[in-house]
Amino acid sequence: MNSEDSLIHPLLKLAFDAMEDLVYIMAVQNRQFVYCYVNRKAELFSGISKKDIGKNFFELYSERNQYEMAQYLHNKYSKVLVQAQSVRFDEGHLLPTGTLSGESIISPIFSENQIITHLVCITRSYEERHQYKEKMQYYAYHDELTQLLNRRFLYEFVTHPAYLFMFDIDNLKYVNDTLGMESGDALLIEVAGRLKRNFSSEYISIRLSGDEFILVSNRQQEHPEQMAQIIISLMNEPFTFNNRQIKINVSVGIAHFSEDINISIALRRADIALFHAKTSGRNKHHLFCEQTQYEQVVRFNYELALNSCLEKEELQLLYQPIYGNKQKQVVAVEALLRWKKDHKYMVSPADFIPVAEQTGLIIPIGEWVIRQACHDLPIVQAKYGQQTKIAINISRIQLSEPDFIDRINQILEEEQVDPQYIDLEITESVAMIDTVSECSSLLQLREQGYTISIDDFGTGYSSLSTLTRLPVDNIKIDRSFVAQMNPPVLKALLAMAEALELHVVAEGIEQEDQWRQLLELGCNDFQGYWISYPMPLDNLPDLPHFLSSVSTDC
Repeated sequence: MNSEDSLIHPLLKLAFDAMEDLVYIMAVQNRQFVYCYVNRKAELFSGISKKDIGKNFFELYSERNQYEMAQYLHNKYSKVLVQAQSVRFDEGHLLPTGTLSGESIISPIFSENQIITHLVCITRSYEERHQYKEKMQYYAYHDELTQLLNRRFLYEFVTHPAYLFMFDIDNLKYVNDTLGMESGDALLIEVAGRLKRNFSSEYISIRLSGDEFILVSNRQQEHPEQMAQIIISLMNEPFTFNNRQIKINVSVGIAHFSEDINISIALRRADIALFHAKTSGRNKHHLFCEQTQYEQVVRFNYELALNSCLEKEELQLLYQPIYGNKQKQVVAVEALLRWKKDHKYMVSPADFIPVAEQTGLIIPIGEWVIRQACHDLPIVQAKYGQQTKIAINISRIQLSEPDFIDRINQILEEEQVDPQYIDLEITESVAMIDTVSECSSLLQLREQGYTISIDDFGTGYSSLSTLTRLPVDNIKIDRSFVAQMNPPVLKALLAMAEALELHVVAEGIEQEDQWRQLLELGCNDFQGYWISYPMPLDNLPDLPHFLSSVSTDC
């Protein structure tokens, strides 16, 4: 039999000894398995030394009175001999010696005559793998900098806390900017240390991210605001490190946990309460209350979410048909923007459109609406006729952009849509603003073939001089007039429109009686829930068939 030195090349032996895995090479002799080589790690794990080279399992383990271990290993290696291929053995089996086995792969080595002469076994130490797993599990649930528990732990293991106290450092940026990021990190570590030292096992201390921390209370408290004040007072005490004293302020948001909410909602409420506390003045605390309207928080969150709504494809257009009684068919559809935040929650346009206008996000969002409407136009016309138009609402912010006309023309050119099929709707309040540039833009758009309509007409108290001055084709009577159904007022509106050669659309038709009365007064185009609710493109109804069954004899 070859000795270990003659069997293993010196460089290969150095490589094996450098490995953290256990390496055993066994010679096959008369269906027994004889030790030829063990690397350094295997020697430490099994206690096998060079004096044991040349012994088989039974010879070695009989000396140790471990006959079961010898039989276990013999059976394990015999399986490879029978199958004549590599066999993987899972980790974690209890060995006869009382220790746990590691994950092993035993592979046969064949001679030129395809006879198995040796077996090589590579084993990953279970103990080291176990230690590695424990280490990885620790880092999975702990913050690397502060060693506090982290957000993942909060979501996976905190199920029914009583209260969440979320706080952040009001002036951490000042510390980072003046003393450096290292000082900022040192401060965060000190904050974590105070949490560990001052709160018992009834509380769980967590670092969420950056300078945000959460103290989780597992017991009900009659006055949670007192605990928030304790946190503020504790963090207001000066911190000393690097021979310097630093004083910080913190704001605290409190959320009460109940059975009908999950940890995500509780965390969200704590975040809203924290934001409310910060906007009310630094070094404050606030308890989330479902009855409180957190308008500034909601608007801020909408602003953040709207920044990515296009990228996340959260916007969609619904279409509401406008029915022309003279034509007995749909003459146009109005494109109505909807936002399904996170693809889950439908946000009212009344809530997010003002935010989009104030932040300027209405510019890219508005361009998306124009492009999507142009893209959908052929499907609309295939359903209702080639002369059907799409009405698109235009914000004053868009209209005041110097290159708005160039942008909309470029979109229509790319989508191969003629401007004559696009009806641009502006609100009456926008129409009343007497700016030369906006009036000039409307005139230019109208000259290029676009239809210009005033939406919600009657709510802004437009004067006759305003209507005569603006380049407008249509007015859409506001739904409030339709709901009140005051015939003299409606008749006067229709007469004024006729005198100014303006086309009229009645909005908000919700009942057949409203439709019939407006027909009697001389109105012919209608839009509202009685005609059709706003619908996705694929669900638009066949309205001519629906209305053909309703008598129009008045």
